[in-house]
Amino acid sequence: MRTTIQFGPQHPVWIEPLRLKLTTDGELIKDVDLEAGYVHRGLEKKFEWDYNKAAYLSERVCAICTQHHSTCFCLGVEGTMAGLELPRRAAIIRTIMLELERLHSHFLAIGLTLEAIGFENMFMLCFRHREQVLDVFERTTGNRVLHGINIVGGVTRNIGPEMAKEILDFCDDIEKRAHEIERIIVSSYTIKQRMQGVGVMTEKMAKELGVVGPVARGSNVPYDVRHAAPHLLYREVKVTPIVEKDGDCWARSLVRVRELFQSIDLIRQLVPLLDGTPDELFAKSKAMPEGENIARVEAPRGELFYYVRGKKSKELDRVKVRTSTYGNGLGIAPLIKGSHIADVGLITITFDPCIGCFDR
Repeated sequence: MRTTIQFGPQHPVWIEPLRLKLTTDGELIKDVDLEAGYVHRGLEKKFEWDYNKAAYLSERVCAICTQHHSTCFCLGVEGTMAGLELPRRAAIIRTIMLELERLHSHFLAIGLTLEAIGFENMFMLCFRHREQVLDVFERTTGNRVLHGINIVGGVTRNIGPEMAKEILDFCDDIEKRAHEIERIIVSSYTIKQRMQGVGVMTEKMAKELGVVGPVARGSNVPYDVRHAAPHLLYREVKVTPIVEKDGDCWARSLVRVRELFQSIDLIRQLVPLLDGTPDELFAKSKAMPEGENIARVEAPRGELFYYVRGKKSKELDRVKVRTSTYGNGLGIAPLIKGSHIADVGLITITFDPCIGCFDR
């Protein structure tokens, strides 16, 4: 007998509202309707004001990827300003901040995934490590979540020799803690059995749906904007996409665990580049934003895209945002269809969905 079950919009497995309408036959999901829009704020329209203020507004799209949103927005606007060249030190600092943000986002995603299958102690452990990353943000930018360090043309805060050493010491410590998380997850029979073979997305399906980030790389799709279209210092510190082949919940989680070490390695390569680089943090443009430009970065959840159109004034004519969760949204329903009710929460949480990004 078929039954309709409402999953959400408020559900313990998600930290934001999303509604799934599940049609079930016993324990099996026969059909799925996904409904979003509960946190729509009309932010894209609000972007049509002073571009200097809009850099701070872009951080409000998502509380986890604030640095990626503001960096992508600034890169988009800077591309419409003729003759504007980002100072090298500002580019290095922006790139360090991006990798720090990937660390805290992946710790959050890994912790929430483990909590969804009953490992609340592991959730607390991951959050403790995430707090250490937020401490570094606070020491570097003055803020733990909304950093406010990016402005069009550069950054507002420098990283001096003392802070650089603190960041390198932090890398040594957090690497040990990440290895501890990896050891527990990989050696746990229970975690592996609960996640392997659940919510499988094949490579063909991932390519057809156009999913991005760890969701795509967990299905053996080696797409990473840092590798495919290098920006900032990714032109110098090369990134090789981390992939897993199985496409299940286990593979998507392993990609995030392995990317913790990749981010730590990148920060270690970036910090020494500050030595001898002039202390110039900001370049003032003589031109107003004019014409169109696009920018994209690899956010922790995947490709983030900004379209910017200027009209030769402080006010922007149009800003369009395509977030990584929006790109991955198409992949959620096909994986849930045919699965068991007990797997719905696990499958969705391994997408690391950000509904604030999804709705904007």
